[in-house]
Amino acid sequence: MTDLHIPAPEYTRAVRPSARVETDADELSLNGEWGFRLRGVPEADGTIAVPSHWVLPTGTVRGNPAYTNLVFPIPVDPPHLPQENPTAEYARSVVIPDSWLVGGRILLRTDGIESHAEVFVGGRRAGSRLGSRLVHELDITDLVTPGENEILIVVSQWSVGTYLEDQDQWWLPGIFRDVTLRHRPVGSLDDVWLDTAFDAESGTGEIRPDIRTDGWPVRMQIPECGVDVVFASADDQAVVVVPDVRPWSDESPALYDAIVSTAGESVSLRIGFRSVSVVDGVLIANGRPLKLRGVNRHETHPDRGRVFDEAFVRSDLELMKRHNVNAIRTAHYPPHPRVLDLADEYGFWVMLECDLETHGFELIDWRGNPSDEPAWQPHLLDRIERTVERDKNHACVFSWSLGNESGRGRNLAAMAAWARDRDERRLVVYESDHAAEYTQIYARMYPAFEEIDAFFAESGPIAVAHHPSSEVTDDEARRARALPYLPIEYLHAMGTGPGGIADYERIIAANPRIAGGFLWEWRDHALRATATDGQTFLGYGGDFGEILHDGTFIADGLVSADGVISTGLVEWAQSVAPIRASWDGAAVIASRHLFCDARVAVTWRIEVAGEAVLEGATNLTISAGGSVRVDVPASDVLGGADGREVWVTVEVRHADDAPEWLRGALIHRAQAPLAAAGAVAERTPTALSAPGGELRFGTVRVDGETGAITGIGGLAVNDLGVTLWRAPTDNDLGHGALDYWQDRPEDTLGAGAGRRGASSAERWTEAGLDRIVPSKTTRSDAADAVVFTTRWGAAGAEPLLECVRTWQEVDSRARLRVDIRPLAGAAGIWPRVGIHLALPVADWSASWFGLGPEESYSDMREAAYVGLHERSMAELVRAQVHPQESGHRSDVRTLTLRAPEFEGVDIARIAGELGFSLRPWSPAELTVAGHPHELPEPSASHLLLDLAMHGLGSRSCGPDVRPEHHLRPCELTVTLDVGASS
Repeated sequence: MTDLHIPAPEYTRAVRPSARVETDADELSLNGEWGFRLRGVPEADGTIAVPSHWVLPTGTVRGNPAYTNLVFPIPVDPPHLPQENPTAEYARSVVIPDSWLVGGRILLRTDGIESHAEVFVGGRRAGSRLGSRLVHELDITDLVTPGENEILIVVSQWSVGTYLEDQDQWWLPGIFRDVTLRHRPVGSLDDVWLDTAFDAESGTGEIRPDIRTDGWPVRMQIPECGVDVVFASADDQAVVVVPDVRPWSDESPALYDAIVSTAGESVSLRIGFRSVSVVDGVLIANGRPLKLRGVNRHETHPDRGRVFDEAFVRSDLELMKRHNVNAIRTAHYPPHPRVLDLADEYGFWVMLECDLETHGFELIDWRGNPSDEPAWQPHLLDRIERTVERDKNHACVFSWSLGNESGRGRNLAAMAAWARDRDERRLVVYESDHAAEYTQIYARMYPAFEEIDAFFAESGPIAVAHHPSSEVTDDEARRARALPYLPIEYLHAMGTGPGGIADYERIIAANPRIAGGFLWEWRDHALRATATDGQTFLGYGGDFGEILHDGTFIADGLVSADGVISTGLVEWAQSVAPIRASWDGAAVIASRHLFCDARVAVTWRIEVAGEAVLEGATNLTISAGGSVRVDVPASDVLGGADGREVWVTVEVRHADDAPEWLRGALIHRAQAPLAAAGAVAERTPTALSAPGGELRFGTVRVDGETGAITGIGGLAVNDLGVTLWRAPTDNDLGHGALDYWQDRPEDTLGAGAGRRGASSAERWTEAGLDRIVPSKTTRSDAADAVVFTTRWGAAGAEPLLECVRTWQEVDSRARLRVDIRPLAGAAGIWPRVGIHLALPVADWSASWFGLGPEESYSDMREAAYVGLHERSMAELVRAQVHPQESGHRSDVRTLTLRAPEFEGVDIARIAGELGFSLRPWSPAELTVAGHPHELPEPSASHLLLDLAMHGLGSRSCGPDVRPEHHLRPCELTVTLDVGASS
């Protein structure tokens, strides 16, 4: 395709990109109501709000959104477009002030239009624009007239730019950012860049002014710094050194108000002094090694799509700060310009990404990929230039990312060279540059631990076999190994999970060469939709009639589209906390801050069997990198524990002098056991008389043939027996990163099931784990026990396990011992091992002593802590876009269920491991439902008592569950006391 002709970006009337600054020159917002016409759809004629997307709200005659992650929604035939190309006309009139017509220029600025626009003023063509998330300005001075002027913007959904915008997101056409008319008076400022730096040794700041104007002289003032200088000409712009400045950082986002003025215009901007560099393979900020506790952030709202709303964005950034986030990667395009202002203000390190992704070319082996075709180079250079020039004044921006998942090629190298030449004080990053030809940080996606180990090995392959990054020369590997290592996407937060957060963080925290990471991602992109019965729900790919789509992959955030916080976010915040509590006989509060002291509120409590018996609180100031010990009189409690568990819990929160929205937010929690529970006293089981058809043990009724529970007190129970199935999580369904530890014969479950790439759910289904049934039960009576042995298996397969239930009565309560013994047919990995009890439909609540209140799994339990917890059944499971396994609680010692209309249930763990979940739907019902509104009317309340549970992992896109969190067939035992609650 070397003879490919791609029309270059049109520069007719286009104004050179410049920095976004506040100005005292006149501007007119053209946001508001515009006339609207969708060609070929006369019933869509009317008005439309600007900014908005014409396909939102969903379900109108104006079309629908469409979601793809990788595949293009049009044929891959550049530069050609589908004949069916939805095109809309936006029209409105504006009266130009007379003062604008007597001198200077008039510019029409559009901040975001998807994907191509032709602009007309007074019936005459003004020009066009490409780059949906990029700012464009057209000089329309000679087109406007006194009085009313008609402005027409014709927007086409598909364009040659579509081939460069294949980001993982909704295709949402329309004018979705601001439209502004700007008057540029004579002698105005064409561009202002105050390029700042900070010298950590001297504490001085530096400003390199880069100002374009025809209105010299230019005055620059920074009142707080005592700066007031005048530059006589472009050649007179000298470096300004500012002593004793406060550096900008995420911990203390110090900003200074700067004013730059000419005779024709005065502009204001907020600057921060900071420096970012690479020293000996370490990412350095303001002289110290930087750890990015980052998230990837798309612009998304369930009703507005990518339309900016400042109050919404502020609340989002505040939520990030309350959960220890300190960095944002703007996946996968520049955000609305105000987002960068707010990132400066709140304190977020920002990796600003160019509006570029050509991922769909991967499906045709990257043939014709714009990243390497010379005909595309002007487009790619135009995009990086518009990205850099708009946001170059922001202290928060530490790096420019060339784009995402666009393969490799000469055009990316040209982009990098341009960016480095234009802005030598920031770093250039690109993930797919495995040979480190032009990236200054070695960025990776979803690395397994084995990949990370390979990178830091002194020699040999830089990654594990089969990964593209391993296919580099020795020289290229050495060059890459000299760079900081940064997972710019890891821990795919889709559905329940992600698992393994704490494991990753331990690796990241221990290695200064790893510059932190950006978790994927902050918020689900689901859009509000309406079902045929009128119910509203959060829709994903395929819910809007898309021919090609990527389903639930759009719902992969730590926060749901409508703002529900996931356990994954709480887990992540706990794992990466920059100020941490620990216990070594006293409470130790340690700061990982790099630059600033931290003022925190510390509380501690000692609990005996979950009941607080001693508490304390204090406020502390901890120096950066320092620690403080807090004495806790634990010995005062231990003498009265009487064999009960004793735990000390220490919590660190933001103090009362923090901003109001941050006060009291949890930073970190630590627990330590002070005394373990004493051994359960041996009790003599009650002798059993000759039992009949139904057995009674205390208040529990048991089927005399199967050993199943039929009732507890007055409560009827449907005991469904052993289950190995959980409704597959998005990670269970995933075909993500290769599982480098799963090439062993024992991982196969049958013909083809062990093939590389099969999802866990596919393997489990093939093994019949979703449909096991009892095949044989034998009963054995003893003087004080009745034993039921049942074999379980799936049709067409050998039995998988033997379940032995031993029933006794001890102190007027039923004692049940459950033994699980895998049989010869058992292999691979099981999702869970549990006993499934169906209780009557009711408003059940659960109180338990164990890990909580958050859900927990073997590789997601940092945020849970030992205590007495209580939740209603509705609160035990957070709402999810796609129903799946969730809500499991681990390490349960006691569990009580209550409902207003029924006798309750008490369960006490005597020995072994116990977890539980409680919800209105069975795993089978959850498995087949695509959306919450598709779940049936509950016919039971489902209690699952788990002896073991498989981990979660991140395989919806990233690595699978680590081996140490696998649930492989093994012997399991739990002993429970069961009875009716009082």
